Amino acid sequence: MSFRWSILWIGTALLMIVGCRSAEKIPVEQADIPSAHPILDLASHAAPSSAENRTETVGFDDSTPDSHPAIESIGQARSLSLADLEGIAFQSNPTLAAASARIRAARGRQLQAGLYPNPVIGYHGTEIGNRGTSGQQGGFVSQRFITAGKLRLDQEIAGKEIDEARFRLLAQEQRVLSDVRARFYEALVAQKRVKLTEKLLRIGENLAKATDTLLKGRQATENDLLQAQIRAENARILHENATNESVEAWRRLAAVVGLPRMELKQLNEDPGSQLPDFNWDACYQKILASHPEVSAARARAERARIAITRAKREPVPNVDVSVSIRHIDLTDSDVANVQVGVPIPIFDKNQGNVRSAEAEWEAASREVERVILALQDRFAVTFRRYANARQQVERYGDKIVPKAERSLELVTRGYEKGQVEYLTLLTAQQTLIEVSLSQLDAVRELRVAAAILEGKLLTGSLDSPR
Repeated sequence: MSFRWSILWIGTALLMIVGCRSAEKIPVEQADIPSAHPILDLASHAAPSSAENRTETVGFDDSTPDSHPAIESIGQARSLSLADLEGIAFQSNPTLAAASARIRAARGRQLQAGLYPNPVIGYHGTEIGNRGTSGQQGGFVSQRFITAGKLRLDQEIAGKEIDEARFRLLAQEQRVLSDVRARFYEALVAQKRVKLTEKLLRIGENLAKATDTLLKGRQATENDLLQAQIRAENARILHENATNESVEAWRRLAAVVGLPRMELKQLNEDPGSQLPDFNWDACYQKILASHPEVSAARARAERARIAITRAKREPVPNVDVSVSIRHIDLTDSDVANVQVGVPIPIFDKNQGNVRSAEAEWEAASREVERVILALQDRFAVTFRRYANARQQVERYGDKIVPKAERSLELVTRGYEKGQVEYLTLLTAQQTLIEVSLSQLDAVRELRVAAAILEGKLLTGSLDSPR
């Protein structure tokens, strides 16, 4: 092989190696969705254009949950508010970090979809041994050129996957908020039920003791004592159940916050203050406006629509170009060969994939309609829960509890004047507490239903990824 050919061959190889190494330096976009805590304004999180590469603020801290300042303050605080727990959940709930990672994965797929095929470099030798020579020795470079904007369409399709992943993150953020709020009020009401049932238990025990005293003085019957003891035992059961329910509610709250070993604290809000008031039409329109599940379904439909165009472009031939340089030892000459190949779309015009893509688009479009109808179905059930709880809370607050308080006030005055027996006083106290417990149950149901409505019906943050 001549010196001239050796230099040419080595130069070509070096150029190809440099080109390949340069291609490896393409930066990979790794962007997350900024956290929307404490209030999710879903309308402000419009999905970006698929063709744009945007650098966004990372919404999740890489530090471990235990090292976050908000989490470290838990051990020092005597009580916790809803805002405290919301902030902690956004730092420690693992589902949010997982949803953010899925966005980065989708961005990686978009980057990969737009990359050009690698060139091929190689060696070939022919007629080796012809007349005792090395024959024709050389190298080749080949490259496939993608036509008809196929790579751009592939990137647009992958971009819609990014949009869908963004909306899924927004939905997951809202699920976490809804679950934290609902479980906060469940735990808050459960703590108050423990205190009320403790009072009820004391009243029941005092009632049983007073009845026993009256029985010894022959002023009450044995049946009166049995009835008083039964009510005391029922009160004990209520108190023990309320204690267990309070522990359960706290553990479920700790789970959704993301700190399963979180020490039990008192929750410092009044569940009956500033109760929400919803109207069907206004609430339904608010839920549908920029709902992340609907937006994600529309992104899937748009992805399917672009896939139709991509399937129709597939038959457009790509161009394979190959250039080779050889040295002919027999004649001591250098020759070059150029080969261009184009497939002819005669039999395979991608007809099957086009029809499949069209069917996928129709199914995805119908899926948008299904998601909207499913939201209305869930909304009807949740709004009924809210409406029932609302009227119960109002009735207890406006009529039942005031009457029980007035009855206790009258009995107390009569007892102080010696006109009413002690048993009657205890019974009036017991009635007020029982009514207050029922009012608490209604408030809890109202708060949970309201949290679901305010959260656009998105709950179940710890369920499997959707």
